[in-house]
Amino acid sequence: MIALALLVAAPLSAVPAVAAPANPSVSTLEAVTLVNPNDGGTAIELAQAYLRADRPGEAMNHYRRALALDNVMLETRFGDAIWSHTVARQALKTVTAVSSR
Repeated sequence: MIALALLVAAPLSAVPAVAAPANPSVSTLEAVTLVNPNDGGTAIELAQAYLRADRPGEAMNHYRRALALDNVMLETRFGDAIWSHTVARQALKTVTAVSSR
């Protein structure tokens, strides 16, 4: 399983950021998470992929996971810097509000 994850993740690290897909698939991010389970940025990306896939429960779990990991600086698509814990807290508020409707 880990070898498969390495095979999936290896091409991603060799591709320049400009050529990387704008919205990586859930399966790709799950594989990357297996390779580096303690990366808060990857946990955030996986949570957002789960939201795009209409899987809010799994998204909430990964946002909580990001809060349990180190607070890392992330870059938004506009080039701004934001902390992973800030993203996770804001997302949990939004996901919880939407799921309670």
